[in-house]
Amino acid sequence: MNRKGKLIKDISANGLQVIVNQLIGLVLFYLTSTYLLKAEFGYLNWATALGSTIVAIASLGLDLIVVKRVAAAKSPQMVIGIHLFHGLASGILALFFLVLFYVFFVQAKNTFNDVLVLPVFIYLVVGNVANSFKLCLTGLEAYKQLAWVLIMANVLKLSGVLLLFVLGVFGIQQLILVYVLCSFAELLIARFMANKHFEKPIWPRMVWFDYKGLVVEALPQLGVVLFDSALARIDWILLGLMGTAVATAEYSFAYRVFELSKLPLLILAPILLTRFSKLFSGADGPSDKIQQDVQDYFKLEMVLVLFIPLVLLNVWTPMVDYLTHDKYGAVNELTYSILAVCIPLHAIINFLWTLAFVKGYLKTIMWITVLSSVVNILANVILIPMYSSQGAAVAFLISTLLQTALYIVFMRQVDAPIRWLDSLLVLLFAAVALFFGQMLDLHVVLSAMLTVLIFVVLCVVGKQLNIGKIKTLIISKGT
Repeated sequence: MNRKGKLIKDISANGLQVIVNQLIGLVLFYLTSTYLLKAEFGYLNWATALGSTIVAIASLGLDLIVVKRVAAAKSPQMVIGIHLFHGLASGILALFFLVLFYVFFVQAKNTFNDVLVLPVFIYLVVGNVANSFKLCLTGLEAYKQLAWVLIMANVLKLSGVLLLFVLGVFGIQQLILVYVLCSFAELLIARFMANKHFEKPIWPRMVWFDYKGLVVEALPQLGVVLFDSALARIDWILLGLMGTAVATAEYSFAYRVFELSKLPLLILAPILLTRFSKLFSGADGPSDKIQQDVQDYFKLEMVLVLFIPLVLLNVWTPMVDYLTHDKYGAVNELTYSILAVCIPLHAIINFLWTLAFVKGYLKTIMWITVLSSVVNILANVILIPMYSSQGAAVAFLISTLLQTALYIVFMRQVDAPIRWLDSLLVLLFAAVALFFGQMLDLHVVLSAMLTVLIFVVLCVVGKQLNIGKIKTLIISKGT
């Protein structure tokens, strides 16, 4: 098979698994948020956020280095064996200290939260061990098999949750049990798929010299991993510690919808990374054509990421209250509105991060991430006691604004080929469309449709959206 044919198949496999897994995740999110008690849903999200952060920190930033080495065919089986050992050892160590913490500090409370935090953590640790085999498949460019692993694991999880629902035993204890069992199933499936590429099965192994080499190579990534983890879920963790389980449930619901609203970024991000890597691969500075291509990518990203939030801002309260039985609509309208402001800012951040990454400004990325994370933590500590979930949303917005400003200032210094007037125009068009869409006394569905229509018309007339150019950008080889 030629390289172009393989690329198309890889993109198709990756696109399929992204769509399928997002849909499954959406169904699971709906069932858990709607049919668990608010306090239970809040606790589940808090425990998952805490465990995910600990697991991410324990990874030491090795994941990207492992993929890089496997892709370069540098003893892939040994590399995965070492990473597998690291995942098992760090997970067992973290579980040990977690048990000690609960035995000596929390046992007296004897609430369901204390009983269930351990299986939540086991579920995350086992999933992290399975990640070694998924990294192996990624490095080997076995995207079709990777897609099967992810899809099968999520289908099993959805099937188990639906079975609980049908049997009428849909509770938090049963739900977490299904998650734990499915994490072990994912581990077995991933191991089976990865072992098909080698004559002998992959086992954990410790070769101190090679392990030390991996850790040393990953050290520049460690700061980014640490503070990216803080940016990702620190608001959930602090809200659970300083607020209530109900407030955590409400905020985590709005935040999860905010993440789903960024779906275009999930699709565009890998395209941007590969295209920019090609555009800036030359030794000379960017040509006029490259600068124009970069600007066109930027316009496309800015326009596409605004479609979902423009719709949701129109239909939020009636739609969400209807779907969740009046649990997360009106109470979260302000919270989601604040988070929605971050969506175009994240588009700018993602775009500038990609430019900085392909140009090799890794230290700058790290320091911007560190500063933004510190501000995020401090803002949460101050605002959560005063404003609960809305305070967490404002803290996230403040850190996002700071991160955006830092990237803009730095990339202007290195002559990034971006015309910022275009981004301001797109944001202005979105605000105008939202204003006129909501000003008329229409049904919320008609209001959402009118808002999107006005936005598209303004972007086309204002030369921020060109359908023909979109096709050229997507299929272009970047040369």
